[in-house]
Amino acid sequence: MFSGERWAAGFVGSCGVHTEEGFGALQALVPVITAIPGMLAGTHAAKELEGMIRKALNHVSPESGLVDWGVEYAVRILILLVKQGYLSHAPEFMRALETLLDQQKGILRVTVESAFPVDASFQHRLEEALAGSHTRASNTAVKEIKVTVQIVPELLGGYRLRIGSGLVDASVRTQLQQLAQDLHAAPRETAAGGGFSW
Repeated sequence: MFSGERWAAGFVGSCGVHTEEGFGALQALVPVITAIPGMLAGTHAAKELEGMIRKALNHVSPESGLVDWGVEYAVRILILLVKQGYLSHAPEFMRALETLLDQQKGILRVTVESAFPVDASFQHRLEEALAGSHTRASNTAVKEIKVTVQIVPELLGGYRLRIGSGLVDASVRTQLQQLAQDLHAAPRETAAGGGFSW
């Protein structure tokens, strides 16, 4: 079973000081490679892909005798993903890698999904609350909070917060769905007996 967190930890452990460069190279390569039609998997596909990537890299930056280790590690992890048949999990790996790097830098990424635009005061109060609660929960200081706002009209109102892999759903849509479930599960009055059926 694929674990994005394990692959991300392995990549960071292998890259060491070249992790940031490797992550940057992956951000450029993953969208291109995952857009290739057909599912790439297996040793033969990995060798083909490696040849294509190395040819493209040599064309862009002819041999200078120096190895860009960040790019090298990015190529190696992509080839390994293809060889193991995990290329379809590349987006999961990238999210886990970004989360791991953010944790190391003290960055907390938050996505606010709202039916309507979020005002600056709400965003400021949210950042303050998250900085305090995250510091207490993890015993590590949050140095920076990066908030992304997405408008999702289907929520009808309220908001959803995506904090790392966590989700806080305070949307009107979810509250209405919960109300409908509660009403459906509530005892109903029977027509014949006048009592309640469970």
